[in-house]
Amino acid sequence: MAVIKRLNINKFATESDNNAFIEELKQVWLSWSHPSALGKVTVDINKDCKDPKQMTAFVTSLDEDAMKAVDEFAKSVVIPMRDKYQHENIKIDADLIETIYK
Repeated sequence: MAVIKRLNINKFATESDNNAFIEELKQVWLSWSHPSALGKVTVDINKDCKDPKQMTAFVTSLDEDAMKAVDEFAKSVVIPMRDKYQHENIKIDADLIETIYK
């Protein structure tokens, strides 16, 4: 089973835009469901401690079908919602190589 990690880094023009997007993002993720993603997707939404205009979202998917469902949701809901705000975005998709617990 391939674990896929997606990191989205967004930097907004203002802290209030960042806060508004984070609130909207929380609501749409809480309400979203898809049969392919049930129990296979986690989302961590974070606000940068040092830059209040920046946030990250980490999406972890336990398989490719679940990530495809995430992609469909992102394209139809999350990206249009985010694009209402002036922002810069970096998206990184990666295969998990190792998790180290200490």
